[in-house]
Order: sequence, then structure tokens, then C-alpha cells
Amino acid sequence: MAQLWVKTHGGDWLRADQIIEIGTEPVRERGPHEGTGAVEVVARLAVATGTGQWDYDRGSGTVGPSSRVLGRYSSGETAERMADQLVLILLNANKNAQITFDDDEVRVRPVHDRTAHDAPFNGSALDPH
Repeated sequence: MAQLWVKTHGGDWLRADQIIEIGTEPVRERGPHEGTGAVEVVARLAVATGTGQWDYDRGSGTVGPSSRVLGRYSSGETAERMADQLVLILLNANKNAQITFDDDEVRVRPVHDRTAHDAPFNGSALDPH
């Protein structure tokens, strides 16, 4: 299986094999330049969240998969299309790659492409040469 890295909306990188679900959610808190209908593409991860104190987490309901925002869009239609594109890319990937969200397009860059300043540190370990 290819090792893939997905860039989050915040600028850090996730290993795609940690993602268990991709979907969309309406934005709860809007930024200054966002309309009322902003929607985020969200990835749920196989890593649990919580305080680490089982009794507290179980009682408060805070244990569950963590989620990360991958992209934010002005319409639900665009967010759904982007989420669908990402799912297809992840299902069909056969090479190590870095995946980013650019405006209305999901981009896939080979890991040996070092032209971007934000390539994940671990990407160099994936290069077969």
C-alpha cells in the first residue's frame, strides 16, 4: 500500500492510513471573510481523543476519534465534491504521494517532489532512491 500524506487546513500533515472517515461539516465559527454557508472537509482519525483519564472521559463523553479539518469551502456542494475527490484518490493510490487542497482541486504530488517549502519531513524517507 502506498504511503500518503494529506495536508490539513492548518498546514500540518496527516498520514492517510490514520484516516478512518472523510466527510463534511458546517462551520460552527466563521472567519471574517466567510459567509454563513461555509462547510469544512473533515477527516476522522484512528487516534482517540480525551484527557487520558478513563473515568472522566467515559462519563463526559469526550472519548472518540479525533478529527482534523482538511479544507474549508463557501458551499456544501464544493465541499462534498472535494471530499469525494479525496476518497477516490486515497482508494486508487499506488504510489507514495503528498495530497493538498488548492481552491477547488485536490492535488497529488509525488513524494520526491521537493519544490514546495512545506513538504512533510517524513517524505524524504519515502523516496525509493
